[in-house]
Amino acid sequence: MSLEFIIILLMGVAVVAFVVQPLVIRVSPYLSTDVAEQDLERLSAQKETLYTAIHDLDFDFQTGKVDQEDYAAMRRRLETEAIEILQQIDRADPLVALDSELERQILALRHPSQHIFPPTTVTCTACGVRLHGSENFCPACGHPQGQS
Repeated sequence: MSLEFIIILLMGVAVVAFVVQPLVIRVSPYLSTDVAEQDLERLSAQKETLYTAIHDLDFDFQTGKVDQEDYAAMRRRLETEAIEILQQIDRADPLVALDSELERQILALRHPSQHIFPPTTVTCTACGVRLHGSENFCPACGHPQGQS
């Protein structure tokens, strides 16, 4: 074997690898071994198909191809299927549980419980009228607060 033949052979292998690489990358998502990932891809495809069907149904109704009764029944059926698919996506996606917990904690921080800081009732020391706590003088009698 001559050196020229080996170089030509190596160049041929490089060209074949260069040409075949996009095809292998394009096919590889379908060869994924992760079952959860495949389920999410399948559910996402079903979701997009249902969204397209709803959009097409709306268009057909607006152009008069579908009457009101059929439109309402088909729209309800497609929406029900879409809701089921979205719920399945939520159950299959591990980040959804994390998002829900974060939202719950943020809501708890935005609306603190009354048990953490119990409200204090402040009354005027002179006349007994209930005060809001930030007042320096009683609005009823004018007595200065914080002094006897």
